[in-house]
Parts: sequence; structure tokens; C-alpha cells
Amino acid sequence: MEHIKRKKQKNNQFYSITIIIGVSLLTLGFIFYGYNYYQKKTNDKIEEKSIEKFFEIEEETSIVEESKEEHPIIKKDDEIYIGVLEIPKINLKKGLVDKTSPKNNVNKNIYLLKETILPDEQAISHILLAAHSGNSYVSFFKNLRKLEITDKVYFYYKGMKYIYEIFDKYEIEKTGVAKLNQTNMSDITLITCISGTNKQIIYIAKLIDEEKY
Repeated sequence: MEHIKRKKQKNNQFYSITIIIGVSLLTLGFIFYGYNYYQKKTNDKIEEKSIEKFFEIEEETSIVEESKEEHPIIKKDDEIYIGVLEIPKINLKKGLVDKTSPKNNVNKNIYLLKETILPDEQAISHILLAAHSGNSYVSFFKNLRKLEITDKVYFYYKGMKYIYEIFDKYEIEKTGVAKLNQTNMSDITLITCISGTNKQIIYIAKLIDEEKY
């Protein structure tokens, strides 16, 4: 009888510990979710203002260039975007910082790879961008896999809107160095990891048009 009693006590202790652990994990989960939600909302507001600032400065610069009148130089520091990426299909509109900026980091922004050649640097440009997938507030490419061939990608840069069309997508093993398919045309490449695997998915979009904005 005493043996059965001790066994019940141990079982009760086990169930109590299990419940405590379960509740703790749920609490941590809610805290993590709440933190991500708060950070995303905060970042979205900052992002919206930063993009507005980008277009305001671009418009101001364009007016100065057209009028050729003297005007105070607009300083572009790390807080000011050099360009804006827009992908309507996945409701993404995100500013990009300069390649040399300390904020050009995949854990803070969409990462502009150092191998990038911007449209004003050479006749044929290659824009290489990488970002996290997943559920973090910095997972800017979390919906990238929803893209299909012929979907559009827009890149706003120095008064011009560059219009790209996706023509290729493929997967590679994640080794720390992305081996990219080279093209002989101006293009934009989007790179992100595939959650739960050791692979990355890569989209390549070719430049099909450009217009002033």
C-alpha cells in the first residue's frame, strides 16, 4: 500500500513538473511572439518614414539638378536610403542602405552584397540582395517563395524606377558562398534561406523597362 502511495506521489510530481514546463514554454512563446510583433510594428513605422524621406530627398535633388541653381548639399548618411526595393506580389517595400554602411547587414536590413553593380556604375548592372526568411521581425524575405516566373520587382534609385521581371529561380546548398548563375544583362538577384533545410532559394529578374518617378 505504501509502495502504491509513493508511486502516486511521484506521478503527481511528474505531472506537476510537466505542467510547469509546458506553461513556461507557452509563456516564453507568447513573449517571443509579442516582442516580434512589437518590433515589427515599430520597424514598419520607422520604415514608412524613412522611405518617405528617401523620395523627398530624391525629388529635391532632381529639382536642383534640373534648375542648376545653388542649393545646400543634401548629406546622405547611414540613416538615409540609397534605394528602395518593392515587390508588389508579396507586399514588400523596403529601403536599402549603402554597401559600406554598418547597417548593411542581414540581421538589420536587406543586405546589399558587395558584388553589386548599381545602375549608374556600369552599363550592365547586377543588384544582389539577401535577407532572412522565417518569422523574425527582420525576415524581410519570408514570403519570397510565393514569387513565380514573370512576377515584377521594382528598384527605385536616383530618380529612376527600374522594372524587373523574374525569369529564373533555383535552389542551392547553403555553404556560406552563393554560386549564382551569371547573365549578360542587367538584373536583380534575390537570395534567402529555405526554412527547415540547408538550402537557399534564388530568384533572378531581368531589367525590362525603366521610367522616371
